[in-house]
Amino acid sequence: MFDMWRWSVLLPLLRHAPPAALGAALPWLERLFAPDPVAVLANAPHWTVRWVAARRLAHTPTPSTDERAVLWRLADDRERFVREESARTLAAWWRRGVETPLPAAPTPRQWQTVLHAVVALLDAPTPSALAVAERLLATALRAPHAPQQARKEALLALARYDSHAALRVCTACDTAEWETTADIPVPPLRLAQVIGQPHAVHVIQVAARQRRFVLLVGEPGTGKSMLGEAMAELLTPHTLHDVLVLPNPEQPISPRIRTVPAGRGARLIAAAEAAVRRRLLVRRFLLALAVVGLGVAAFAARFTGAWQWVLLLAGVVWLFWRTTASPTQQAHTPRLLVRQHPRRAPFVDATGLHAGALLGDVRHDPFQSGGRETPPHHLVEAGALHQAHGGVLFIDEVGTLSRETQQHLLSAIQSRRLAITGRSPASSGSMVRTDPVPCDVVLVLAGNTDDLQRLHPALRSRMQGYGYEVHMATSMPDTPENRAALARFVAQEVARDGRIPHFTRAAVDALIAEAARRAPPGRLTLRLRELGGVVRAAGDQAVLDGAPHVEAHHVERALQVLHQTTHPEHPIKPGEKEPTCQPSC
Repeated sequence: MFDMWRWSVLLPLLRHAPPAALGAALPWLERLFAPDPVAVLANAPHWTVRWVAARRLAHTPTPSTDERAVLWRLADDRERFVREESARTLAAWWRRGVETPLPAAPTPRQWQTVLHAVVALLDAPTPSALAVAERLLATALRAPHAPQQARKEALLALARYDSHAALRVCTACDTAEWETTADIPVPPLRLAQVIGQPHAVHVIQVAARQRRFVLLVGEPGTGKSMLGEAMAELLTPHTLHDVLVLPNPEQPISPRIRTVPAGRGARLIAAAEAAVRRRLLVRRFLLALAVVGLGVAAFAARFTGAWQWVLLLAGVVWLFWRTTASPTQQAHTPRLLVRQHPRRAPFVDATGLHAGALLGDVRHDPFQSGGRETPPHHLVEAGALHQAHGGVLFIDEVGTLSRETQQHLLSAIQSRRLAITGRSPASSGSMVRTDPVPCDVVLVLAGNTDDLQRLHPALRSRMQGYGYEVHMATSMPDTPENRAALARFVAQEVARDGRIPHFTRAAVDALIAEAARRAPPGRLTLRLRELGGVVRAAGDQAVLDGAPHVEAHHVERALQVLHQTTHPEHPIKPGEKEPTCQPSC
C-alpha cells in the first residue's frame, strides 16, 4: 500500500512542484526511497527519483558492473539535474580510483556528463585523478560527438591547474595520418594555438600562475594578441566583483563606489528599480484617487456651495502631480558600472582607445539645471582598465599612448585603484570625481621595437621589475615538428574563417614552401598573419572554382593575385614564380 502511494500519488505531485520546493524536499526523498534498488529508481518517471539514484551511487564503495551501467544510463538522462549529479558521482569515483571505462560509443549527453565530471574532479585533484582527467580529455578531443563548449570548459579547468598537462593533451591530438586539414583537430585552448613561440608560451604560463605583467615585443602577426587572450584563459578567477556607483547626497559631484561579488550587482539594481516602480505605482494610485475625489467634491459643491473643499482637494492633486511627474524619482537608485562573469576572468583589449575609454570618463549633460539634469552618478562611465579588474588588460601598439595616459596607467597599476573623473574641460562632468574604483589587472603590453622608445621609462621599468619582457621570434627551424605545426595553423585559419574549404596535403606543402621562402634559409616564417592572408586567398580561389578542397594550384594562383595586388607594375606571367625575397626586404 505504501509503495502504491509513493509511485501513484507522490510522483504526480512532484511533477507539478516548483523547483525550490523540490530542492528542499530532495534530502527527504533520498531517505524515502532508500529501500528501493538503484536500478528501479533509475527507471522512475520523475527526474527527482533518478536524481536520488545518481546521488546514492556516489556513496557506493565498490560499484558493480550493473551499477556502472546504471550510472552511464543516468549520464544520458534528458534532465540536466540528473546529468549534473551523475557527473559529481563520476568525479567521486575517479577520486577514489574506481575504474569506470567509457561506453563503446558515448552519446553527446554522456560526453557532456564526462566533461563536467572532469571539471568537478579538477576542483581538488590528486595525482592519479589528474592523470585520469588528462587521459579522458585526450580522448574527448578526438571524439566527434563531444560537445565543443564542454570540451573547452574542461580543458580550461585543466589548464588553470596544470597548463603543461593541457598543452600535452592538445599536442597529442595532432596526427601524422591526415588527408585534408579537416582531419587535424583544432585545440580549444588558445595557448595551444600559438605557433613557434615556445619561450613566450612558457613565460605566459608562469605569468598567469603568478599574476605578473608581460611586455611583448615583436613584429606584427607573430602572435602577441593570441598570447594575451591565452593568458586570460589561464588566469584563475581572482577578486571578481561587480562595481556599483551610488549617489552622494552630501556631495553630489563625488559619487560613491561599492563592490559586490560578481553576478550580484544586476540583482541589486533590479531590486532597486522594482522598489522605485512600486513607489511610483502607489503615488499614481493616490493621484487617481484624489482626482476622483476632486470630481465628486466639485459635483457636490454645485448644490452645497462648499467650494473650499474643492480648493483643498485641488491642492492635494497638484501636490501629487508634482511628486509623480518629477524626473528625479530614480535619482537615488544605484547604477551598475562594471559587470563581470562570476567564473571567468575578463580579457579586455584596449588597443587604440583614447584616455577616456581607457581610464574612464564622465559624460556631458546638456540639461544642467531646471530640474531636468541627470544625476552625476548616472553620467559616470567605466574605462577598460576598470572593466578588466581581476583579469587581463591587453594594449597593443603601446607607443600610441600619450605620456599623460601612460602616467595615469602607471599610477593605476601601482595602487590598483583609480578614480573616474571627467576628462573634457568643456563638459559638465569635468567636476565629477568618484571614489577610487578597483582595477587590479594583469597588464599585457605589446608593440614593436620602435614602440619601446616611446614607452614611458617608469612604465617599462615597472613591467620589467614586476613581470617579464619577451621578444617574439620571427622564424623557426624547418623541422618536421614545425611543419606539422604549420599544418595545424592552416586548420585553425580555415576553422576561424568558416567560409573556405579545407586544404589537401599538397596545398599545405605549397603553403609551407611559401613560409620557407619568406624566411632565411633553413627556417620557416612566423609572420603568420600574412601567411593567413595567403590561406584565405587560396580558399577564395577554391570557392570560385567550386572545388571541395583547396589544392596546390589554388595556392599558386593566390600568390599571383596577392603579388599583382601589391606590385601592379611587376606582374607575374603564367607559370613564372614570384621572385625570391631576401630577409632584408
